[in-house]
This record gives sequence, C-alpha cells and structure tokens, in this order.
Amino acid sequence: MATFAWNESYSVHVRQFDAQHQKLFEIINTLADAMRMGKGEDVIRDVVGQLAVYTRTHFLQEEVAMRQTGYAELASHQAQHNKLMTDVERYKHDLDEGRKPNTIAVLNFLRDWLVQHIQKSDKLYSDHLNTHGVH
Repeated sequence: MATFAWNESYSVHVRQFDAQHQKLFEIINTLADAMRMGKGEDVIRDVVGQLAVYTRTHFLQEEVAMRQTGYAELASHQAQHNKLMTDVERYKHDLDEGRKPNTIAVLNFLRDWLVQHIQKSDKLYSDHLNTHGVH
C-alpha cells in the first residue's frame, strides 16, 4: 500500500483545518504502513478507533466555524460528516464484535472519502471562512 501524502492541493486555507486534515492522513497511513508489512489486521481496530474520535472532534470544529460565519451549506456539510461517522462507527462496532472487515476495502473507503470530501466539499468553505477572518 502506497503512502497517502497530504500536499498543498488539499489545502482549505484554514491553518487549523489543514493541520487536522494532515493528522487524518497520518492516521490512515498507519493502516497503510501496517498493511504493507502484513500487519493490517493488527492495527485496524486502533486506527478505526482513532478515526472515530479524531474525526468527531475535527467535524465539530469545522461545523462551529461554519455556524459562526453563517455558512449557507452547513446542513448539507453536516450530513456528509454524519454519514462518515456512521460508517466509521459501523466499522468500529464490527471490530468490537470480533468481525474483521477487509482491510483493503476499509483503507480504500477512508482514502477515497477523505480526498473527495476535502477536494469537493471542504474547499467550498475556504473562501467563505477566509472572507470572515478564519485563516
């Protein structure tokens, strides 16, 4: 599994959120790195648990900034966040119950979701937040 590198093309031009997105990349790369060494099943539970906690915090902070600045697309953005949290919680529940998801499918889902969400949804709030003094 290739390392999933954050680069400037993912920037939403809000330092706090760029840093948080980079942390999400790091968490996902923990799974990719372990899979490369044949240890994906050993770390997937921890990775999914970290994602469940970290994404919830990150999403709340994004949503607070959107709410405080009157971002018109807040509701639809929240719905996307809620969908991912539901999916991550489902993976976490399955792992807690002893069911082992396909690590490649989980990794691909997380990577695809993160890239699509940042580049298609989060980038839409960049100008709005920047205009309202959030950098």
